[in-house]
Amino acid sequence: MRYAVIPAAGRGKRFGAKKQFVEVNGKSIIEFTLRPFQESSLIDKIIVVAPEEFIPEMETRVEKFPKVESVIPGGCERQESVFNGLKCIQNRCSEVIVHDGVRPLIARKMINDLISAYQEYGVEGVITAVKPKDTIKVVGAPLEGSDFLVKETLNREKLVLVQTPQLFNFEVLLECHKKAAEEGFWGTDDASLLERYGYTVVAIKGNYRNIKITTPEDLEIFKVFLTQFEK
Repeated sequence: MRYAVIPAAGRGKRFGAKKQFVEVNGKSIIEFTLRPFQESSLIDKIIVVAPEEFIPEMETRVEKFPKVESVIPGGCERQESVFNGLKCIQNRCSEVIVHDGVRPLIARKMINDLISAYQEYGVEGVITAVKPKDTIKVVGAPLEGSDFLVKETLNREKLVLVQTPQLFNFEVLLECHKKAAEEGFWGTDDASLLERYGYTVVAIKGNYRNIKITTPEDLEIFKVFLTQFEK
C-alpha cells in the first residue's frame, strides 16, 4: 500500500492567512495540491494533516477526493505533523510520499518519476530538487537591519534546492521520526532525518515551477504559473 501524507497544518504567519484555504479560480490551494494524487493510479490512499481547529473546514474541502482516508490534527511544527500522519497509517503502508500541502503545482509525472527512481535505485528515500540559479553565500553575524557580513561563496555545482514530493520506505521514515522525537532533533525536511541516521537518499530532477507558497508574492507567482500549467 502506497500512501501520500500531505502536511497542511501551517498557521500562515508569514503569509498572513491560512494558505491552504486561500482560493484561486474558485478552488483552494489544498485542492490544487490533492488533485494529482487523487488522479494518480500509483497512489492508493491520502492522509491530510490540518490545524486541529480547522479540521471541519478541511474535511469539507477534501470531500471531492475519495482517496483521502482521513484528516488528522497536526502539530506545532511540520515535523510533528508528518509524524502524526505516519503514526496514523502504521501497519498499513510500505511506501509513503510526503508532499507539502502548499505546493499546488505538482504534476502526476513527478509522482511517476519519484516512484520509478525509488524502484530503480533501491534506496530508502528519493527526493526532488533543482539546481540553484543564484550565487549562494554564507553570511556571519547580522549588522544593522537585514545586513550581514559575507564569509564565503559556496560551489553551486554541489548544491541543490530541495522540494517535495519525497518518497520513503515507510518503516525507515517512521523509525527516523521516532528517533528524532526522542532526541529532540528537528530537521528541515523528512530526508534530513534519514541522512542523520545513516540511510541513503537520492535526489532526482524537480521542477522550478513546483513552488511552495510561503509569502503573498508566491501566490502571485502561482497564479501566473497556473495559467501555463493548466494548458
